[in-house]
Amino acid sequence: YGKDSVFLDLDDMDSTTGNWDMYGMDDQKRYPDPQAAFFDRAADGLSRREAMYAFLGVFGGAGIVTWGALGSKQAKLPITVGPQEPPAKGPGGKI
Repeated sequence: YGKDSVFLDLDDMDSTTGNWDMYGMDDQKRYPDPQAAFFDRAADGLSRREAMYAFLGVFGGAGIVTWGALGSKQAKLPITVGPQEPPAKGPGGKI
């Protein structure tokens, strides 16, 4: 990637790729207690795979149906708008 590691300094990896000790946290207590408790309770129902599949199935399906009913009309897709001009006459004056 460039001559003599111009784009990547192998001797100074902390400055090149970032320093995990400066930006990252490895301990378990990285959020305030009320915030951690809220997200633990909010995500508790989605911790099982079957619950996540059900959540995605219901809300994903509802999103697709909603977009199909409303979004396609708002996007003015050709299938919802219909022809804008009268059809051109072909050979012999027929459509």
